[in-house]
Amino acid sequence: MKAVNADGDVYVISFPKCGRTWLRVLMAKAVSTARGLPMELARNLNLEGFNEVDSAVPNIVFWHDDRVEYRTPAQLSPDKSFYHDRKVVLLVRDLRDTAVSRYFQCSRRPQDPYPGTIGDFLTEEQGSVRTCVAFWNIWYANRGVPASFLLTSYERLAADTAGELGRVLDFCGLPSVGEQILSGAADFASFANMRTMEDTDALQSERLRPAIPGDPDAYKTRRGVVGGYRDYLSDEHIDYVNALIRQDLTPQLRTAALAADHPRPSPSTRMSRPFPKAR
Repeated sequence: MKAVNADGDVYVISFPKCGRTWLRVLMAKAVSTARGLPMELARNLNLEGFNEVDSAVPNIVFWHDDRVEYRTPAQLSPDKSFYHDRKVVLLVRDLRDTAVSRYFQCSRRPQDPYPGTIGDFLTEEQGSVRTCVAFWNIWYANRGVPASFLLTSYERLAADTAGELGRVLDFCGLPSVGEQILSGAADFASFANMRTMEDTDALQSERLRPAIPGDPDAYKTRRGVVGGYRDYLSDEHIDYVNALIRQDLTPQLRTAALAADHPRPSPSTRMSRPFPKAR
């Protein structure tokens, strides 16, 4: 695994399968268009390449942090001092959708695929629901450690892609990006277009390439549906995850973890319902 770039200005952190690839493509397209830089600079969808040729673009690093997918809750580090002079964007997603997407990622790995059922996966101690809850708790408790902290979510991006992308880019410190550029990036990173790019390997990136060509459940652009977990989880499975969220997740993040149960905010109300700010 590639070591994290310690020279980053902004770190975009997430638990696996929270929409990181989608946000990478959105941000890469917006930066490319706004600054007149070729997308090829974002090799393998690493945005650091833009900063190498244009110092006005912050050095933006995407990172799962603490190798979280390989950890049990007890193995996670609560020490976030590395980020004390950096900006952090934490990307979250409805935990039920995250768990389903993560299960398909693990069960469709070409090497050492997860052998159990989706119900088995939900109860795993390593890299599953309990780890995600602990990871989010640690980050919420440490949200005052970075120089600045922004919480965003897959659902907020789905509800108002251009608007939320603009909020993220503004937080990162990117020079002003107009609405036309944001809308263009949202169109470029639409589900249909990203599926086409994945089918054709248009970006020549392992980050947007199916693990098993021809298997729709092995695609990065698998479904893109908010609340799609209902098609895969039984009532018993859902009750299990909901109980963990309500019992173990910090109350300030429960709405985000159960986001698919709530109406999506419209663009007109998006900024009137912000996430909690850092202390």
